[in-house]
Amino acid sequence: MDSRLEEFEKKLYTRKEDEAVKRKEYETYKEEDATRMRGGWEKNEPASLTIGARKIRLKSIAVLVFVALSIGAGYYLFTREQPFDSASVRGGIEGPARVSSGDEISYTVTYRNNTNIPLRGAKIVFTWPEGAVVSDEDGSTSQEVQEDIGMIVPGQEKSVTFKGRIYGVTDEQKMITVVFRYTPENVAAEIEDKKTLVTTIVTTPIALIMQAPEQAVSGKEIEIAVEYQNQSDAPFSNMELRVVYPGEFTFVSADPAPTSGNTVWTLGAIDGRESGRIKIKGSFSGAQGEVKSIYLELGVIGDDGIFVQYARADSTITIASSALFVFLTANDSRDYTVNPGAPIQFKVHYKNTTNVQIPNVTILASVDNTNIDIQKLAVQWGVFDGRANAIVWNPVSVPELAVLDPKEEGVVSFSVPVKPGFLPKSFSDKNLTVVARTRITAVAQPESLRGLPLESEDTVSVKINTQFSFNEKAYFQDGLLLNSGPLPPTVGQRTTFGISWQLSSTINDVDGIEVTAVIPSNVEWTGKIYPQDANISFDPNNGIIRWKPGKVFAGTGTLISLAKVDFQLAFTPAEVHIGQVINLISGATLKAVDTFTGTEMERQVSAVTTSLLGSLKGDQGRVVGILFQ
Repeated sequence: MDSRLEEFEKKLYTRKEDEAVKRKEYETYKEEDATRMRGGWEKNEPASLTIGARKIRLKSIAVLVFVALSIGAGYYLFTREQPFDSASVRGGIEGPARVSSGDEISYTVTYRNNTNIPLRGAKIVFTWPEGAVVSDEDGSTSQEVQEDIGMIVPGQEKSVTFKGRIYGVTDEQKMITVVFRYTPENVAAEIEDKKTLVTTIVTTPIALIMQAPEQAVSGKEIEIAVEYQNQSDAPFSNMELRVVYPGEFTFVSADPAPTSGNTVWTLGAIDGRESGRIKIKGSFSGAQGEVKSIYLELGVIGDDGIFVQYARADSTITIASSALFVFLTANDSRDYTVNPGAPIQFKVHYKNTTNVQIPNVTILASVDNTNIDIQKLAVQWGVFDGRANAIVWNPVSVPELAVLDPKEEGVVSFSVPVKPGFLPKSFSDKNLTVVARTRITAVAQPESLRGLPLESEDTVSVKINTQFSFNEKAYFQDGLLLNSGPLPPTVGQRTTFGISWQLSSTINDVDGIEVTAVIPSNVEWTGKIYPQDANISFDPNNGIIRWKPGKVFAGTGTLISLAKVDFQLAFTPAEVHIGQVINLISGATLKAVDTFTGTEMERQVSAVTTSLLGSLKGDQGRVVGILFQ
């Protein structure tokens, strides 16, 4: 390529030198012609000289055209062989990095060609973020806008401005993408340059206001007012209001009525500076002092079907605490479980929650006597009133109740044992509880407390654990497995033994059961089990026997058969064992969970020796030497 350029330059400069000589000769000729004219040539002479001059001019123009074409051809040959430097095509996005939701904004995209190559077919593709609204001149809307800007010659700069509105919630970040495509004159392929700009929504002109009472009486109807406002001049289209109620809310009515269910209002367009109101009526239920949350969101359904939130509001409503508050515990717990036969101590905590004195306070308590031994009821200070079938504390038995001072509180109590045992008579006799209730009230309500609940109630439920048994038997005869060998165990002779594990449960299902035990290395696991599909296994590496019987249902052992497994072990004594009682298996450990109360249980049984838990007579379990030698 260098030799071709040198040859071209040589020809080019030679032509320039020849042209300079000709130009010099032409200037000399012009001076001579002028001299002749000043010297008084005849009139017809200048005409012939003018024709000559025109010929010279035409030749000069032709030369100049040839030179220009030669330079252009040389430039083309030179640039065609040069690599294109795309880094010299400089572009940028100018626009606000922080915007208010819904405001009209503009972004200017600029590209400058700093190369020596023209850029053909240049176009800018501007992609607005989700939640933006763009209106083209023809009225169509699209998130992606393309502008064709044609050719950009070397050194030229072109820019395009894009206008639209970006919607979203406060602090949400929106990404704008710009793609610049062009084809350099000396490159066949199209080149693409991509740039992004992140814009943060700092404010939203859509306001959502909820007015709800701070307190609500459980079960009493209240009104919640919702107001939405467009605080800008920009319209917000296809708006939708959604309400999320707490689980213990009862919807009564709304004005205007919801569009879908009890939770969705389709509002349509909210024009600039427009506002609206919705009134919702309903009631909350729950324990006194419990906090309920209600949540609102205003927005639109995006093209992908996902709700896009523009504004939100929430409020908390407390279930009104009565002027008198009462709280019941069982053994100082709200989630207590008790074993059959064990006592339960109920404590009644009371309080004046106001700043006003409340006179003549009475507390009552009752307990369901189905599963308790009511004859062993013990009451502190109060008395049992047979007419009301309740325990009563009043100013007579508790002087402090004559006048409860502001914020004054105290405790009264009673105790009663659970029945000692439960044998279910049907499969419905399960998941039993002891339920206690209490209530506090006053004879008269102080005038300053009008409108505030004066009475208060509370309930606590105590779950009763099942009576779950893990029993063990060991046998040589009279069992499900047939054993063999001599008794007492004899040196050099193999004797087998049967072991049975048995499970029962009274009033609750029991699950997660696992029984483990270990057999010594000198004891043999024969592999005989009953039932044959029992989930019991033996690991010879560590000597562990593991049984997983699955769920044991309430009534097992009374309404249905015991859950059990029998397995066989064998032992062959050596002379060193003569006179000994041999350990066949360690004490088994059981772990399980009461499915109703959640109580984790653990049970253990004794280790088994060749005496078979004392079931053999005399010394039948003690190893002897070889008989009849």
